[in-house]
Amino acid sequence: MSATACLACGSARVERFLELRGVPVFCNVLWSDRAAAQAAPRGDLDLGICADCGHVFNLAFDPELVRYAEGYENSLHHSPRFQAYAEELALDLRRRHGLDGKHVVEIACGQGDFLKLVCAGQGSVGTGFDPSFRGGDPGANVAIRPEYFGVSPLVRAPDLVCSRHALEHMDTPADFVRMMRQAVPAGSSPVYFCEVPNSLYSLRDGGVWDFIYEHVSYFNARSLAACFARGGLRVTRTWETFAGQFLCLEAVGEGGPAAGAPAQLASVPASDELLTLAAGLGTEVDRLLVQWRDEFARIAGAGGRVAVWGSGSKGVTFLNLMGPDGAIGVPVDINPAKHGLFLPGVGRQVVAPEALPGLDIRLVLVMNPVYAEEIAGMVRRLGIDAPVVGV
Repeated sequence: MSATACLACGSARVERFLELRGVPVFCNVLWSDRAAAQAAPRGDLDLGICADCGHVFNLAFDPELVRYAEGYENSLHHSPRFQAYAEELALDLRRRHGLDGKHVVEIACGQGDFLKLVCAGQGSVGTGFDPSFRGGDPGANVAIRPEYFGVSPLVRAPDLVCSRHALEHMDTPADFVRMMRQAVPAGSSPVYFCEVPNSLYSLRDGGVWDFIYEHVSYFNARSLAACFARGGLRVTRTWETFAGQFLCLEAVGEGGPAAGAPAQLASVPASDELLTLAAGLGTEVDRLLVQWRDEFARIAGAGGRVAVWGSGSKGVTFLNLMGPDGAIGVPVDINPAKHGLFLPGVGRQVVAPEALPGLDIRLVLVMNPVYAEEIAGMVRRLGIDAPVVGV
């Protein structure tokens, strides 16, 4: 990506702070063959941070490497913890925006898990767009088009346009917001809801394994609001959710609901504080890798293995950065669509939790600490006597 101006606010004041070379292009595309997984496409991370809005993005991103299609699997709905969060969020949207009998559009809807929750009210209908949709019946009141949003026109005006964990994948996010606004039929005034990973979790709270090639951008509330403003929408609210890991935003067009109300924005540290946090991130990644390489070596020397629980972005990033020093790591996931497949780059095979007994597991690493309690319960039920530690 040749542009060095901030993708969110347009500022030219961007400072580089972290380089990671040869990372998998797709963390959420697993492979049926080990050799193919090890030969999976790779790209570089050259992360910069905007000195004005604090937006983080990959200056080395090449959109030609990234093509989403069937086989992309990042659903978290198999986790009771995440499912409860999704149900609570969907209920909140239904109640606050009176979605009974209304039309909901979701961009990058995956297999329609969240769209079905939002459309659970009486008379609600949903239209989803996602080229990775595998087919099947999403429900009588939901239709999913296996294509990118904007390829074909919307026939019915939406009342809510929902985009969850999609904007961070766009190399021109402000243009994507503008396209969302222009794609709705003339005369309609929907509410726009967006959810993205919260960059403050990575910079401030230790979520260093969240930097992946698929994500061009890492938003905070200030940069996300700036991006939507550049796209022609007025932000009404931003807030953090899911233990601070996610960032939500609502916006309206001119004349939309609550168009005259003052915006309620989540607090963001000053940009100079964000720059300081970013500058120290490379050192923190190195420190953590030394710590875990030493621990893996100790366990390997005793003949044990480590369960690396979570074979999504965090687990793939962690094991690839560990390299050969992470050879005793066993990727684990509760999503049955991943079982038996191989992680890109390192080529490790994903196992179901039920496969862990008998593998001499000495440590369970939880790649996302928000699931630690849920996973600790599963580990106990499996009869595994090993500490459960969030990474």
